[in-house]
Amino acid sequence: MSGLIRSAIAVAVLAVPVPRSEATTVERFVFDSLCERAETIAHVRCVSRSSYMDDGRREIVTRHRFTVISPVKGDPGDEVVLTLPGGTADGRRLHIPGIPEFGVDEEVVLFLTGPDRHGSPWPLGLGQGCYRILEAQDGHAQVRLQQGTTPLPAGALFKPALNRPTRPFNVPLQLFLHQIRLTIPEASDER
Repeated sequence: MSGLIRSAIAVAVLAVPVPRSEATTVERFVFDSLCERAETIAHVRCVSRSSYMDDGRREIVTRHRFTVISPVKGDPGDEVVLTLPGGTADGRRLHIPGIPEFGVDEEVVLFLTGPDRHGSPWPLGLGQGCYRILEAQDGHAQVRLQQGTTPLPAGALFKPALNRPTRPFNVPLQLFLHQIRLTIPEASDER
């Protein structure tokens, strides 16, 4: 009798519906392709961040608003708004590996797609399309590069030291923006 009860319990457990999950594969980009395929590229500063339950998407999303400091490709206007899955709302947290998060006052160079069906652009290649900006000791802005995480521009100045290929390294922001403009034939360095 106990074997019959165990079998019934096992069948009942297996019959419980499991939430459907979907897998996503993120394409790996080389720098030239990232520049070419991005609809918009801009140096921006995050001015606000808010997470909430989006009833239309039936998931937690985070809306980041950015002020455009310097457009590089396309016409981002004065502001860029990204609404991406993930965040904390109503006492619950949704974390999706690869989806970038930004802090208020953080500066980044974003390589963006066109708007999705909800009206929000996305960073191209998720984290690959987000280059973090740091302030160097001399006060000049630096872009954080890391082989295997962010695609590296061509040229010796953008290659990591041979003895530390996986550690992040920094390059001057203006040099990085100039390299993007050189990679995009129709872009002008006069912006």
